[in-house]
Amino acid sequence: MLGKPANNPLLNLKNRRKLWLKAHLYIGLFAGAVFVLIGLAGSLSVFGPEIDSALNPALKKIQDYPAHTVYRPLDEIAAAARSVIPTQGKPYAFVFPSSPDEAFAITYSLPAQTPEHSEWNLVHVNPYTGGVLGQRLMFDTGNPWRGSLVNFVVRFHYTLALGEAGKMFIGIVALFLLFSVLTGLIVWWPHPGKIRQALTIKRNASTERFNFDLHKTSGFYGAIVLLVVLVSGIEMVFPEYVDGLVNVFSLPSPEPPSPVSAETGPQKPITLMQAAAITDRHFPDGRYKWIFFPQDGQDVYRIVKGSAQEINRSRPRRALWLDQYSGKILWEHDPKTDSASAVFLQWLYPLHSGEAFGLVGRIIIALTGLLPLLLYVTGVIRWRQKRKAEKTRLARQTV
Repeated sequence: MLGKPANNPLLNLKNRRKLWLKAHLYIGLFAGAVFVLIGLAGSLSVFGPEIDSALNPALKKIQDYPAHTVYRPLDEIAAAARSVIPTQGKPYAFVFPSSPDEAFAITYSLPAQTPEHSEWNLVHVNPYTGGVLGQRLMFDTGNPWRGSLVNFVVRFHYTLALGEAGKMFIGIVALFLLFSVLTGLIVWWPHPGKIRQALTIKRNASTERFNFDLHKTSGFYGAIVLLVVLVSGIEMVFPEYVDGLVNVFSLPSPEPPSPVSAETGPQKPITLMQAAAITDRHFPDGRYKWIFFPQDGQDVYRIVKGSAQEINRSRPRRALWLDQYSGKILWEHDPKTDSASAVFLQWLYPLHSGEAFGLVGRIIIALTGLLPLLLYVTGVIRWRQKRKAEKTRLARQTV
């Protein structure tokens, strides 16, 4: 009597590898095509500020700026911007330059073609003379194709310029791609004694072998950065889920309790210079990033002045909330007091953009944005090669 065939570990391993390979293949073919687009847009986004300055030098750059001249008073700069903002425009934020040769910018909103949408614009002001350099449309919430080129590229990167629906779609694609990268590592995992072969491209190899080696080696070496980019990107799309999971391991930092200004009569708001003086006394170090204007009679000034210790320099979080009339500090946030979970979450964007490691990190992320294109092209070629080989094998069997 014949018994059951012996369980063959090698056969089981081979079958599992085929399963992972199929999962990697089909996710790569469909989600990978989207990954190519958002990767290329991401590469441009890394150096978005520099590209925007190069495209708009007359608005953003100050030619022959005086080396020892201080800025004009903040209220004078704001008044210059307000003088060209349309009557229905609503100033929103005072944006500080990141270098001495850059202009100040004041953002403001305007009603768009439909009531539920708005246009967001920038007024650029020379900080040394107080003269308006010009203004331009940043973006239209109702029409993603209107606005500055760099702003469009950034929105395309995380929404495909399709609004909230596109953002959700990108998040789901990123989840599949995260699984694809992990299955790719499983498929790549070499047999004992084959590690060197798995990590290198064979010299003088055939075109087919070169394509295969290029796919597996570039995928392996780029996997760590791709995993970081995907995980951080998923957090930006689904913060309520990712942050909730992270906060299980550490209490989150307290959030500001919607502070409001205490208006007790006909009062005038404090000036920008007064608000800055209060901030300087409380946070004597660091660099200003934004001052957000009160949007109504009960709103407050929110002043963001990043510290040198913050890893997230393009989006610093150290801030004060001031009563717009008395200048009283209603709330403050200093990242030095953040919980462990908050510190972890604050690292995600600088890792995603590469700024956590300075210029070198940004270059690495920009190059990583090109990696999905390389992996997709070599993966499709490899898939077609295997299909052709399989057809040839079946044809020979039928002869």
